[in-house]
Amino acid sequence: MKQEQQKPGLLRPREWRERWLPENMQKILNNLPTTPWVYQMKDESGGVMYVGKAKNLRNRVKSYFDRTAELSAAKKQMVAKIRDIELITCETEVEALVLETNLIKHISPKYNILMKDDKNLAYLKFTHSPVPELIKTRQRIRDGGLYFGPFVSGVEQSVRALRKIFKIRNCRIKFAHIWQKLTITDKAGKTIPCMDYYIWLCPAPCLLQSGNLETHEKNISRAQSFLSGDTAEVFAELTLEMQKKAKNLEFEEAQEIKETLEALKWLYEKQKVRDIIEWDVDICIMYEKYEKTYIGYTQIRANQIVWVFRYEVWAQATDRDDIIVEFLMRQYVTNYEWWITNYEWWDLPDLLLLQNPIIDESFSSFLAEKKIKVEIPKIWPKKEIIDFTLTQVREYAYKKELASLENKTLTREHMKNVLTTLGYPIPAKWEIVFECYDISHTDGHFTYASRVCIVDGKPDTSRYKKYKIKTLQDGDIDDFASHREVMMRRTLEWLEQDNFPHLIIIDWGKGQLSSAISGVKEGIWINQHQSLVPSSRTKWSETECSVAIQAPENTEHGLLRASQWQIQSPPICSIAKREEEIFLPGEKNPILFEKGTPELMVLQKARDESHRFSITANKTARMKSMKKNILEEIPWIWPVTRKKLLKLAGSIDEIKNIKLEEIEKICTKVQIEALRDHGII
Repeated sequence: MKQEQQKPGLLRPREWRERWLPENMQKILNNLPTTPWVYQMKDESGGVMYVGKAKNLRNRVKSYFDRTAELSAAKKQMVAKIRDIELITCETEVEALVLETNLIKHISPKYNILMKDDKNLAYLKFTHSPVPELIKTRQRIRDGGLYFGPFVSGVEQSVRALRKIFKIRNCRIKFAHIWQKLTITDKAGKTIPCMDYYIWLCPAPCLLQSGNLETHEKNISRAQSFLSGDTAEVFAELTLEMQKKAKNLEFEEAQEIKETLEALKWLYEKQKVRDIIEWDVDICIMYEKYEKTYIGYTQIRANQIVWVFRYEVWAQATDRDDIIVEFLMRQYVTNYEWWITNYEWWDLPDLLLLQNPIIDESFSSFLAEKKIKVEIPKIWPKKEIIDFTLTQVREYAYKKELASLENKTLTREHMKNVLTTLGYPIPAKWEIVFECYDISHTDGHFTYASRVCIVDGKPDTSRYKKYKIKTLQDGDIDDFASHREVMMRRTLEWLEQDNFPHLIIIDWGKGQLSSAISGVKEGIWINQHQSLVPSSRTKWSETECSVAIQAPENTEHGLLRASQWQIQSPPICSIAKREEEIFLPGEKNPILFEKGTPELMVLQKARDESHRFSITANKTARMKSMKKNILEEIPWIWPVTRKKLLKLAGSIDEIKNIKLEEIEKICTKVQIEALRDHGII
């Protein structure tokens, strides 16, 4: 066998390492074992920089020092600082995985992932007091209080509603047991009892009478049961009480209880999973945006979304595939041990939903030991929960980026610089206005365009507008036609109101930009030729505009298509998401702004805000359609029956509150069974 000849000047890996590594590091690398170990890389001061695990320790650690290894800049920086490697032996890969997780949690090495959680999330808290109160808080600490959440939004409204529904005190009066006797230690400037007692919003525990205290304690217990998911007992108790009041002809009291039930159902539905998922489920996704990495984590227990976590991840030397594994190990090992110590109801899930398969074999073995099944869903309802988690973390990332941009104080000067770079005129005075447009749809349905305005560096929500696309058939997917239509309609508005912006920004690339320019030309053409339209109106309706756009090039009037109408191009550009390329009409090559500059941030800010606004418009339309059409989709429920049901109940949600005897007067047995099968009654 021929001996492989070494190229001149090229050192073998071992020779290359020995050239520049300290002697003690050479010895460590030459004596590494091939079994599962946990390793700690230390700097010259003895501080731990990185903690890792390996199935084959020798191969893994030596890979950091291989001259052919493709290391990130952060890893190269870390490797240059390594002066010692401490090893901890393990019997199995799973044992190494658990040990690595605990060490990272307690040491927080610089080059492992660090997570900054969402400070915008809030909790509902029952204070640790002889007479508890219900408050909102953003910090969860070990103070003996009972916490529920975190909640993404609506916490203030929930606190007010729960206090009113369950008759919980709304004051800062301090209570304490002194010599085994309940005493008020601080009145907090309140009169005893306060007005809430006289308008039936509080049982006045401040009177320190046993009956009042017992009633308030019972109200607190019912509120805690409700937030824990035990809603059946609360609903049944209130329903029985309402029926008793009605039977005794106390109709005002019965109506008040009915309104309480409706408010509770609204609160419950806000946290209830819309489709039934049989097991306890965790959802974990990773989202990369704005050159940052984010983690979204949702927990479902008893068909309720009980926890929503959102983290910004700082990972210098951690590979992308390792981030999800490292995060989940913290949840299922170190965090789990803390939770079960403080909250007995905390448990591991039966099912873990992810976006991508698990590659790490040791983590897969760990999940198998814990009997946690892993799925990558492609269809709803599990896919819908993945999308819910993605929406939460996307909103979190957007708000973080928006706050970052606002902190950098984007101004009129930055917008002037954008116009100068793009070669568009700058107004000598008055405000500078940028408008950005984006399209959102759901498989061709509920297609909406959004318009957002940036005025002198700041969003002006009073000028935001959403457009329902009318020229597409339901189910058609055509972003080009959508951009053409919205710009035609915007141009008609401009010509009527003289309010064209100084720059129009179109989301995506050259194709969308060309379609938008075509829409501007069509709008101008329609405005100049509306007198030739056979209509008694002086201006075209939007329906007539749509017909004109779809008309053949030569109409019976001999008019030209708008694409043949030569006009000067408006101040317009498009921004492509991948490389943040800015395209201009008629220009082959894009313009690239330097990343991180305020000028690029102005364009990004407009683009991301329009994207969020269009998605919101699409989602709102879908939800309204679902509410509106659900009866139409149920078999055997004919138009006359639908009309009678809605007239009787007032809305679809209220049909379930109608007595069966009343429904039987309207519906046949077959129709009643159909309503039951679809959860309407």
